[in-house]
Amino acid sequence: MLTESETELRRIRIALVFIAVFLFFGSCGNQETVVDTDHSDYEIPQTSSFPLDHNHFGVVEDGTVKIYKYDESKNEVTLKKEWLSDELE
Repeated sequence: MLTESETELRRIRIALVFIAVFLFFGSCGNQETVVDTDHSDYEIPQTSSFPLDHNHFGVVEDGTVKIYKYDESKNEVTLKKEWLSDELE
């Protein structure tokens, strides 16, 4: 006959075997992740901005260069000059 501590160790061993079997078969499920990297139908807008002196900054967007001025006292932005980027070359 088994002693009380041997019986408890046997129960722990059985419980650990059940947990190991559950984890093994639970992690082997058919989970499929599909990552779509084809964005050929999605057009990314090409916008870039660059800082200039004295609260001025420029924005290049769709082949057009625009120069803006930021007025801190009024907290507003005004367009100062605009031209096509082809004219820069």
